[in-house]
Amino acid sequence: MRGRSMCTIPARVNVAHWVVAVLISISTLSPWTPEIAAQEPLDSVIPLDSIVVNVLRSTVGLDRAPYAVSVSSGQALQLGNTGFSLDEALQGIPGLQIQNRYNYTVGERISIRGFGARSQFGARGIKILVDGIPATMADGQSTLDHLDIGSLGRAEVLRGPAAAIYGNGGGGVLSFETAAAPDVPVRQEAKAVLGENGLMRFQSTTSGTQGGTSYLVNISHLTYDGFRTVADSSLFVEERADSSLYGLATRLNVNGQVALEAGAGQLRITANFFDLAGESAGGLNRTDMYVNESLNARGGGFGNVAKNARKDLYQGQLGATWSGPVGGLNAEFTGWGLFRRMDNPIPPRIIDLERNAFGVRAMVSTESSGDPGEVALRAGFDLDFQRDDRVEHSNVAGKRGALTKDQFETVAATGVFLQSTATLTEQISLMGGLRYDRFEFEVDDRLPANNSGDRVMDELSPTVGLVVEASPTLSIFGNFATSLATPTTTELANTPEGGTGFNPDLNPQTGNTGEVGFRGQANNRFGFEMSVFLTNLTNELVPFETAAQDGRVFHRNSGRSTYKGLEASVRAVLPRGVSGQLSYTLVDAKFDEFSVEGDVFDGNFVPGLARNRLEGLLRVTQGPWYGEVRGDYVGRIETRDDNAAETFAKPYTLWNVRTGLSGQRVGNLVVAPFVSLTNILDEVYSAAVAVNAYGGRFFEPGPRRAFSVGLSATLQ
Repeated sequence: MRGRSMCTIPARVNVAHWVVAVLISISTLSPWTPEIAAQEPLDSVIPLDSIVVNVLRSTVGLDRAPYAVSVSSGQALQLGNTGFSLDEALQGIPGLQIQNRYNYTVGERISIRGFGARSQFGARGIKILVDGIPATMADGQSTLDHLDIGSLGRAEVLRGPAAAIYGNGGGGVLSFETAAAPDVPVRQEAKAVLGENGLMRFQSTTSGTQGGTSYLVNISHLTYDGFRTVADSSLFVEERADSSLYGLATRLNVNGQVALEAGAGQLRITANFFDLAGESAGGLNRTDMYVNESLNARGGGFGNVAKNARKDLYQGQLGATWSGPVGGLNAEFTGWGLFRRMDNPIPPRIIDLERNAFGVRAMVSTESSGDPGEVALRAGFDLDFQRDDRVEHSNVAGKRGALTKDQFETVAATGVFLQSTATLTEQISLMGGLRYDRFEFEVDDRLPANNSGDRVMDELSPTVGLVVEASPTLSIFGNFATSLATPTTTELANTPEGGTGFNPDLNPQTGNTGEVGFRGQANNRFGFEMSVFLTNLTNELVPFETAAQDGRVFHRNSGRSTYKGLEASVRAVLPRGVSGQLSYTLVDAKFDEFSVEGDVFDGNFVPGLARNRLEGLLRVTQGPWYGEVRGDYVGRIETRDDNAAETFAKPYTLWNVRTGLSGQRVGNLVVAPFVSLTNILDEVYSAAVAVNAYGGRFFEPGPRRAFSVGLSATLQ
C-alpha cells in the first residue's frame, strides 16, 4: 500500500486577477456570434410528457411516473459550474440534501429524505448508478470519487424507497449519465477553472461519432489547498512546502465510454480510473466554530494534524451493458468489476484496505403501447460480490504501530425482481413490483482471537404506485413502498469494544413509506411539483463515537423512528429572458423508541439533517450573456441523539452569484467564460456535521467568501 506524502501538493495560488485579464483579451479577438447549444427553452417550460425517465428501470414519461422523480440535464448541470463538487450541480432538487464537507477524504454527505445522513464518508442508504453501472457496493456503501462532474449530461433522482426496484438502499436512487457524444467525427473541449483556496481544475474531453460508433474520453485534474489553517506547525509529522494549511487534495480522473452496434442491439462499454490524495482536517467544537470563528484544523496530541489524518486511494472500474431484442422480448445485460486500494490514517488507527468487487445484472421486459388494458412486465436479477482485505494498525504519530486487525471480509448480494405497469384507462396507470434480496456477510479473522463468523440478512420488498392524469397539464400520484438498508462492512467491522470480526448486535434498517403528490405546469410558463410522505423505520442505523477510540465512528440500532416530509418546487420562465426556480424541503424526523444505557431519546429529532431547507435561483439571459443569483437557506441541524442545548448547527443562508457567456464563437473556437462569487456575505456556517462526535467536535466549517473564474473552449 502506498504512503504518499501530501507535501507535494502545490501551495495556494491567487490567480484570479490575471485570469480575468485573459478572458477580457479573448473577448476582443473577434466579434461574438451566437452558437446554438443544447439547452432548455428560454420561452417556455418543458412539457411533462416529453421528459422521459429511466430510473424506474422502465422508460416512462414524467407525467406517467407514480413516484417522486426529478430530472436535471444540460446547462442546469454545467453552465458556469466549476466541477468542484456535486452540490454545485444538483441544486434546487427538493428532498435532496448534499452537505459539502470540503474534505476529499470523506466526500459529500448525500441524503434523500434524510436517508444517508448517518454517513461519515461516502454515501449510505441510497442507490447510485453511473452510466448504468452501480456505484453502490454489495453492502450498500457508495462512493462517487470516480464521477467526473465536468462531463455529466443528465441526473435523475428517485426520491423515496427503491428496495423493490434496486434492493439495498432506503432513501432513493441517484442515476448519473455522461453527456452524449456529438454527431460529428471529433469534438475537442478544454476547460480550466481557477479560484481562491488554491482551486485549480483542468479538463479535456474528446468525443464524437463515426459510423455507428460513438465515443468519449474525459481527463481531469484537480488540486485544492483548502482553507483549514494550522495554529501550531510543530504538530506536522512530515516536512511539507506549506505549513499553514491542512486539508490539501489532488485528484486525477480518467473516464472513457464507447457505444457501438452489436448484433441486433447496442453495446456500451465504460471505463474509469481515479487517483486521490487528501488530508482530513476534522471537526470543530461549538466554541471554535461560532465564538472564535476558527477555521483551524483539529489540533492537539490526538488531533488530525498530529496523527497525519489523510487518505490515499486509487480505483479502476470497467463495465459493459448490452441492450436489444431477444426472442421477442427486450433485454438488458450488464457486467462490471472494480479494484480499490486505500491507505487511510485516522486518529486512532491506520487502515489499509484492498477491495475487489464485481457484479452482473439481467432484465427482460415486454413492450406496451400504453393503450388501456395493456400490461408491460419486467423481470430480472442482480448479483453483486465484494471482497475486502482489511488490515489496521494503531496510529502512533502518523506511523503504523501495533497490528490491531487483519481480516478478510466478503459480501454476496442476490436479488430477484418482478415489475409490471398496467394502463388502466387513458388517464390512469398502475405500477407495481416485488423483489427478494439476500445478503451474506462473512469475515475471516486472521489474528489469534479468531473472531471469524458470518451474518445473513434478507428481505421481501413490495411496492405499488398509481398515477392519474387529471388534465393534460396535471398529474396526481401516490405510492407505497418498503425499504431495506444493511450495515456496510465498515460499519460491521467497527466494533465499539475494539475487537475483530463483525459486530453481532448491528442489524439492518427496515421501513415502509406512503406518499402522495402532484406535478404539472401552467400557461407554458410555470412548472410545479409537490409531494408529502410518511416513513416508519425499525432499527435505524445511528452513528456514535467513544472516548476510547476518539475519531472512529461506530453504529447501533435505534428502536423505531418516524420521518414526515414535504417537498415542493416551482420554476418559471418569464419574458425578457428572466427565469427562476424555488424549492423547499421539510423533513421532520424523530425517534419514537430509542434509549442507550438508561438515556431515553424518545421524541427527539434525528441528528444530522436540516429540518427545513429553501433554495432559490434567479437567472437573466440577454443574448450570449447570462447572470444569476442563488440563495440557499439551511435550517437548524441537531448533532446529538439527546438534542442537548447549544450543540446544534446554527441555521444559515448562503448567497452566490455568477455571470458569463455561453456557447459563443471566437474564430474557430466556441468559448464559454464565467466568473462566480460564493458566500458573498461572508457567512460563518457549518457546511456539515459529524453526528454524535466525541468531544463535541460536530462542526465542519464551510469556506468564507470565495472567487473563481473559468473558461471552456470547444473545437469541432
